[in-house]
Formats: sequence, structure tokens, C-alpha cells
Amino acid sequence: MYDLAIIGSGAAGLACCRHALKYGLKTILFDRNRNSFGGTCLNRGCIPTKFFLNSSKLGSSWQESFIKKNDIIEKIKKDSLGYFEKSGIKICFADISFVNEHVLLAGKEKVEAKNIIIATGSKPKTLLTHPKSMFAEDFFSESVIGENFLIIGAGYIGIEFSSLLSSFKKRVTLIEKQDEILPFFDASITRRLRIILEKKGIKIETSADFKNYDLNKYDKVILAVGREPEIAGLDIEKTGLFFEKGGWIKTNDKCETNIKNIYACGDVTGKRLLAYVAEAQAHVCIDNIMGRKENMDYLSIADCVFSIPQIAKIGILEAEAKEKNLKYKIFKTNFLKFSSSYVYDDQNGFIQVIAGEGDKIIGASIISNQAAELINIFSYAIYNNLTIGSFKKCFFIHPTLSEIIPALFRDAA
Repeated sequence: MYDLAIIGSGAAGLACCRHALKYGLKTILFDRNRNSFGGTCLNRGCIPTKFFLNSSKLGSSWQESFIKKNDIIEKIKKDSLGYFEKSGIKICFADISFVNEHVLLAGKEKVEAKNIIIATGSKPKTLLTHPKSMFAEDFFSESVIGENFLIIGAGYIGIEFSSLLSSFKKRVTLIEKQDEILPFFDASITRRLRIILEKKGIKIETSADFKNYDLNKYDKVILAVGREPEIAGLDIEKTGLFFEKGGWIKTNDKCETNIKNIYACGDVTGKRLLAYVAEAQAHVCIDNIMGRKENMDYLSIADCVFSIPQIAKIGILEAEAKEKNLKYKIFKTNFLKFSSSYVYDDQNGFIQVIAGEGDKIIGASIISNQAAELINIFSYAIYNNLTIGSFKKCFFIHPTLSEIIPALFRDAA
């Protein structure tokens, strides 16, 4: 019998393996096949998306980027597989289903485990079927692409793909059924981003229905309209597991399900569909299996859209602060007044920070070419309950974009 069986080898499953090794747990990891190893993030999501974005900045063609992308993914996959196998993790590629809460069927072989973690991820929702339509995550299997694209959905994926294709000099029309793009971000920030993207030539239409568009006029129609849990074929109903609306596996802040020895982490829980959140949940899963009673803390976890420029946020937004009748202050500035924005060509940069009672930092939103890096400073600040005063006497290296943060607070004094 194994101490731990993990279903799914994406960001969540692999993080579970790494943490399980620290405790010496006898562990088996399942996935359908070697092509699936690494999950959506490695094979079809964040890694290829960001690699293609960076390649476009370096002047590479799509075809050149495609070849390099395959090489990079294979190298990461090979190294990761080798590491886990040498470390004693048993890796099994087979179709998996539940027999009961302790027994899994891997192909025709039964595998018993004291604890089971479901980390099977999510898959894109099917909005329509059309000869020219495809899911965003399948786009990286195309070695040759066209010139004119329609992207349906202006969430994280739709915005990133718009910037990606635009950076390769393609014509992009982005449509969204809601009134705003990225509705989960601060509206003042997303309006700024929309203006920047439109100036780059991306055509953005909100309150739009794809049924009003002639799909045949585009080379490809890219679907980026949400995701759903990847649980088909698992026979989870044999365990009596509870589900949330939409089919997501129901978990508490300890990543526990209603079945004592079954845990779930990553996209399949429907909490925050981000690779680094999946990794954080994986640590909580393993710690709780070991009796450490850890909880997930989502407040200090940031979100970022890797558009050009990037947009990032963390903590409480202004609209939420108003809704909760919180006492708060706002500190904000554009980057134009700082010489470093010219050094790094980031004149469109903008930052907004929200401080609550006692000047404690409770939220931040950023537009910048380096927003993903800058927002991490506020992740640390919120997790450690830092105040505005904590930054005022800090002098970051000049010229850097991060020096704008303490300067913003000093200027407001």
C-alpha cells in the first residue's frame, strides 16, 4: 500500500510530489500518458504563452519560436521525470478511476493508498464548434498560423493571446460579452489597459455576441471563455465526494474534501485557476496529511495577466473596500515622473495602492512591463502586515522600476 496516490501531474500534482518527498511518503503519481506530464501549464499554458511572448520581443518568427518551444518543453519534462524517478516517486501512465476511497484502478491494475490527492486540473469550456475555431491552449500545436484572428473572451487568456498575436504583427479582434474586459480587476486599471492595447492596433469590442460575427472571415477563431473541472472517467461518484456548482470538487481551506483521506488541489477545486496557487494548495494538502493543520491564505496571492504591458493585482480592490465600508487611503502615480520609466521604456506604467486602518497595505494594482515582478513586493507586504511607513525609509536601487514604490509613499507624506 502507498502512503499517497496523486492523480494528475500538473503544477499541483508535481508540487505534491516534491513536498511528499520531504516527509518520506511512499508516493505514486498517475497521469494518462507522457504527453500529459507537466499538465496544462507546461504543455499548453503558461510556459508556451510566456515563451512566445518573450520570443516576439526578441524578434523571432512564429516558426522559430514553435521549434524552440518544443525543445524547451521536452527538456523541462525530461529533467522533471528523471528527478522524481530517481527520488523514489513511482510514476504510472494509465487511465485512472476510483474503485472506492482507498483503491484506484490504473488500467487493469488496482492500487491501494492511505491518502489520495485529486489534482486533475481543468479544461476549456466548449462555446461553439466551427471549422476555424480552436481552444487557446491548442494554438501552440500550430507551426504555421494565419494573419487575421477573432478571440472570444476578454479574461486572462483572451487578453494574453491578443497581446501575443499582436506582437507577432497579426490582426486581432477581441470580443467580450461583459461590459468591461477583465471584470475581476479594478475598472480604472482595466480601462487604462484597454486604451493601451487599442493603440497597439488590437480591436476590442465589449457587450459583444460572437453570433453577430462572420467567423469565416477570420483565419482562426480562438476560444477563451472559461474552464471546467477535468474529472471525466474518474468514477468519483463511487467515493461519495461532494461537488460545488459547476462540478468543481468541494474543499475547505485545508484542501480537504468530505472524505477523510481524499484531498484535492489545483484547478479541479475551482478556487483560483493559477499554477502557483495550485502549488500553494499542494503544500497545504501534504502538510495536513502529515497532521500539521495548515490553511490556505488567498489574500496574499497576486494575480497577473501577461499582456503587453502586464497588469497585476493583489488583495482588496477599491470597489471592494467601498462595498465593505472600509476606511482606506489610495496612493497612486503614473511612471512618467520617474526617470527609470524612460530607461526601461515603461512610460505607460501606473500603480495604485490601498492602505487600510493604521496605514496597513491591503491591496495594490499595477500596469507595467514588469507588473508580475513588482506585485510580488506587495504579496510580501500583505502577508507580513506591512504598513506604508515600512517603505518610506527604504531606498531601492536606482534606476529601477521598483524604486517607484517607496518613492510613491514618501511623496505622499
